[in-house]
Amino acid sequence: MKINRLRLASLRNEEWFQLFTELKNLVDTYGAENLNIAVLYAAFLIQYNNADKALDLILKSVDTDKMEAADMKRDHTYRGLVDAVKSALNHFDPAKQKAAEEINVVVKHFGNLATKSGNEETAGLYNFTQMLGNEYAAQTSLLGLGDWVTELQSNNEAYEALVKDRNNETTSRTSLRMRAVRKDADEVYRQIVERLEALMTLNSLPTTEEFVNKWNGFLKRYADVIAMRGKKTKES
Repeated sequence: MKINRLRLASLRNEEWFQLFTELKNLVDTYGAENLNIAVLYAAFLIQYNNADKALDLILKSVDTDKMEAADMKRDHTYRGLVDAVKSALNHFDPAKQKAAEEINVVVKHFGNLATKSGNEETAGLYNFTQMLGNEYAAQTSLLGLGDWVTELQSNNEAYEALVKDRNNETTSRTSLRMRAVRKDADEVYRQIVERLEALMTLNSLPTTEEFVNKWNGFLKRYADVIAMRGKKTKES
């Protein structure tokens, strides 16, 4: 009995890791000792754990994209609020015009917060919104800027939360890289396949054959995924 071959390089990182997770679960079910692959499986687990860490690093890098989006969102809200203040400077109602002039003093005091560095902008927006919501609450209310202030506070807090999450995770990040890890893991997997096929040739055991049958089922499923993706690419 042969183990189906699969173009592992054609799998995306998450697919590849999921496939090897299926292998790990299957081996754990049957027992590496029972399958006579204990030594190779121990080597496989090392590479599997390395892959887990390397993939985690890739996924965490998405945090950077989230932070950039959150930063752009708070900048957009801040500029909208400032534009509303500037527009009110020409309001026909003298009271509202006066309120806009007073808030504009605060705007000028802080400068263009959207151009500040990350932490500086976070602190500046916090102080800015606190002033509008407290000392200048009457002017803010008169101009109908309450929703703007609330939204800006929310945007700023969301950005700050992402920064804190990333900083907390920095110490746990790894120098492992997925390309190298996949290469090493694929090599150990190849050795496991050769070992199982050799064992079945020499002394085929029901347990091993049952394991291989189930594993071939997993491999076929992933081969179908690769084939379907290739078909869609050609059609497009």
